[in-house]
Amino acid sequence: MNPTISIIVPCYNQAEYLDECLQSVYDQSYQDWECIIVNDGSPDDTAEVVKRWIERDNRFHYLFKTNGGLSSARNAGIEIAKGEWILPLDADDKISKQYLRLAEKEFNKNYTVIYCEAEKFGTESGKWILEDYNKKNLAVENIIFCSAFLKKKAGYK
Repeated sequence: MNPTISIIVPCYNQAEYLDECLQSVYDQSYQDWECIIVNDGSPDDTAEVVKRWIERDNRFHYLFKTNGGLSSARNAGIEIAKGEWILPLDADDKISKQYLRLAEKEFNKNYTVIYCEAEKFGTESGKWILEDYNKKNLAVENIIFCSAFLKKKAGYK
């Protein structure tokens, strides 16, 4: 049986980007996922956008909370996530169709974090260059995208 991946999408005033983000989740070749959209008290039409996705596919879930900031929204989603692996995904980001499948191939290698390269889109384009992973680089700056896979039992229990 394939492990379930819980995708956590925190939102605050990002309804204009949300359809594109959720479409990239829906288009995944790997099918064992749930997507928890956390509305962090947005006054925009986030709830209406999410409603359409929930009606389209029952793997989409919605959580509304009082505004507490990005970390608070992510953590609220992680709290109710059922997946063994967590993928934080910002509402103005999107993932390639193979992203979950490629990561899933690495799950049995005893990693606690899995991340990849990224490309910019929108007003900028091109590869987003990250420093090579090592503890020294990680201590100095964040060299891992927010859309890295985290093993739930490793960081949250």
